[in-house]
Amino acid sequence: MVEGSGWTLILPGLLLLLWPAVAYALAANAQNSKRAEFRNLLYDSLLFGFWCSVLDFYVLATITIGLACLMNNLVVGGVRKMLVSAVLFTAAAFIGSALTGFNFRPYVSNTLDIYQWAGAVVYFLTIGRVTYSQNRQIGRSIGEIKFQNRVFHALLELGTVANRATTIDHLLDGSLSNLNAHFPDYGFAIFLQERQRCEVTRYAATAGLTLKDEQRIKQLFASVHGQKDQPDTLPPIDEGENLYVMSMEGRLILYEGWLIMKAPNRDDALEQILSLFADQLAAATENKLLHLELKKTAERDGLTGVYNRGFFESALQMSIQGKEKTPSLDFAVLMMDVDRLKEVNDHYGHVAGDQLISSVAHYLQLHCRDSDILARYGGDEFVILFPSADLTAAKRMANRIRENLPDQHCTIDTAIDERVELALHLSLGFASSSEAPPLQVFALADERMYKDKSQRSNPRRK
Repeated sequence: MVEGSGWTLILPGLLLLLWPAVAYALAANAQNSKRAEFRNLLYDSLLFGFWCSVLDFYVLATITIGLACLMNNLVVGGVRKMLVSAVLFTAAAFIGSALTGFNFRPYVSNTLDIYQWAGAVVYFLTIGRVTYSQNRQIGRSIGEIKFQNRVFHALLELGTVANRATTIDHLLDGSLSNLNAHFPDYGFAIFLQERQRCEVTRYAATAGLTLKDEQRIKQLFASVHGQKDQPDTLPPIDEGENLYVMSMEGRLILYEGWLIMKAPNRDDALEQILSLFADQLAAATENKLLHLELKKTAERDGLTGVYNRGFFESALQMSIQGKEKTPSLDFAVLMMDVDRLKEVNDHYGHVAGDQLISSVAHYLQLHCRDSDILARYGGDEFVILFPSADLTAAKRMANRIRENLPDQHCTIDTAIDERVELALHLSLGFASSSEAPPLQVFALADERMYKDKSQRSNPRRK
């Protein structure tokens, strides 16, 4: 060590003792504390370079302290900052030597060597421990970021699924399948119940659940009825698995809903994620319900609920184009006219006439298949389009109506509060693209209907 006890030893010692407090004050009062701490590491290089000159460049201490300064700056600033630290350390050492005199004492004693080695080992192990902890934290952060990205992409694709869905069932099935695709280790279920009749489950969908899981969830579903905003956990299906349930209370207008998620492990963060999924699904469901209602209003006849003239004409145009592109693809049309509607309106009022129209529509709906397009074409006219059928389908339908129609009656309420029973009478005409050009099929069916009406009008008149 340096000889004597003058300022050449006391002043550096005081600086070494005071520096930690000064460094803390600089970092605490700085606008950017992290940047100030990194800057203090460079000041460390200056201070310790000067201190090594005071120690007469005792080899073991100089190497240990120098490596510590270089490592600290390398960790926080890379190679560039490490080189700056080396320059500052060397410059401070030379300045200290100029002030105190250059002395080189490579070795002092075994006791001091043991002390230095012990300090070096503790320091470097501490650095290793800190680095390990930081790597663990970085790994956890990367895992959290990846999980958050999965959540973000799942939410983003839920919007795409909602836009493509044609029904609420398709929306829910597609949404849960999308969630399960992003989170294959998780299972999902959703239940929508009518608000006025909470015992009626109107829509339900599941994804990623076994039959056992579904049965168990249905058994447990009663226990979640009435939950409000906060999620809760249900009893586990299997050991190590957890169910999370989120009520959609307040998110839906017509329905009460619950979104359930089965997770392989307990994780409190899943509650917030489930809330995001519930919000997205509720919004998509409400929008789809509104869209379907608007679509129904635009496509349906307000009185009878069957398709309106606009929808029929669009469907007919598609059939005509299909026939022109594919000659073997035929279509057929059945035109119908309600007989005696004017007579009913004149004798009993238009409300009674509307009841007659509605009864005819209901009767026709019972005979139509899902592929048939039944529409109200005018005040007393109905039409059925058979998109992928020839004349046989229209003829079969007309014969079925004629055979059953004589036995059909409807009861109407008159304007003077009387109940009158009326028989249903229809004039029919049908045609197909197999017998006429596509553009003339509708006109031919209409012509045949009026011909049938003319032939039957006098005998039917009372």
